[in-house]
Amino acid sequence: MDKRYYALLPALILIGAVSLFADKNRVSKEEFPKGLIVPPALKDLGKGYKIRIIYFVPSDRKVKPNFQEKTEVLMRVLSDVYDREMKAHGIKTRGLDFEFEEDGRLKVHLVKAKKASSFYTGEPFDVDRLLNTQQQEIWETVGFSRNRPMLVFSEAGAVAEARPIPQVYSGLACVSGDIFSDEVTASNIKEQIQKLVDGHEKNKEEGKDGRSRSQVSQTSNGVLIHELGHIFGMLHDTRDQRNIMMRGYDKLGQMYALPGARNRPVRFSLAHARMAAASRFFNESFENSDTKPPKIHDFKLAGPAKAGERKIRFSVKMSDNKGLGPFVIMQRGGGQIDAMVGDNDLEGVENYSEEIVLECPRPLVAGQPLVYIINVMDVNGNLSQSVANSVVVSD
Repeated sequence: MDKRYYALLPALILIGAVSLFADKNRVSKEEFPKGLIVPPALKDLGKGYKIRIIYFVPSDRKVKPNFQEKTEVLMRVLSDVYDREMKAHGIKTRGLDFEFEEDGRLKVHLVKAKKASSFYTGEPFDVDRLLNTQQQEIWETVGFSRNRPMLVFSEAGAVAEARPIPQVYSGLACVSGDIFSDEVTASNIKEQIQKLVDGHEKNKEEGKDGRSRSQVSQTSNGVLIHELGHIFGMLHDTRDQRNIMMRGYDKLGQMYALPGARNRPVRFSLAHARMAAASRFFNESFENSDTKPPKIHDFKLAGPAKAGERKIRFSVKMSDNKGLGPFVIMQRGGGQIDAMVGDNDLEGVENYSEEIVLECPRPLVAGQPLVYIINVMDVNGNLSQSVANSVVVSD
């Protein structure tokens, strides 16, 4: 464990305890229970690359009360998780930045949509239609989102999806507007942290689906962190159940209760922390004029994928005129769920040509489709992706 992480926790508690928050978010050291970590208040970092918050409400749906206050609470937790995990991996960054109003409040764009919810979801439900129609109407209403990935809280339908648009340093991460219900999100940070950690107590109040309300809060808040991770080039990572890019966020509350929080019970892997750190949303020293993404010349299996085997030889050839950064490789199929099977930090080399060995979590299953996805970032935060398709053959 990085010693700097241990040093960080007392500072977080102190900062959160003594900060003055506007209105309902004002929490003093005496008011906040001992043993809990308080996420610091958000502030405008003045970056050129910011997260844009959208609340999308179709014409047949109602705006939920206190969505502004609840969004600020959710973003404090989201920003805090990214900040702590970056520091845990020894990465220096000021963290994520958001759009703010002139009075210092977090800016939440309320988009009262023109159509009823069924227009956006389609009948039957079509996730691509939902993302496409929402994105278009948001752009028409708020403006194009260059350098502004959109985190969309949608009342149109229950969904958790992300669509990066790396060409313009943007994308759309969409989650359900149900997160603004009182059962899931509180209007002040004190109550929200208590919601997250209350899952460890006995006699929990049950939610509609049989899970504790604390569990619903943890999962809902964690999904935001997960989906935004895809915008930063992250892929799914099932190597460790604590990983946020798996389902580690289901235990998000453990990050806010001492002493267990010191063990990083919910985390980003080093591979994914490096990807986010190389993006323009965390990178503190990039060449803004470089807009050319890395070139992936070759990404293919060097031989057939055989049933029963766990090691696959892969040919990878990439280049970038300013220097290559980190990459991650995910395996989908072959008889198992999404699994991270390769990663590296190329640390600025301009050309990379290697035959590497990828190790599958379990032996491959004959006849199963097999998909490999590589995301690579250059040193200036430009992202490229390539996909290789195959089928597992009998030995």
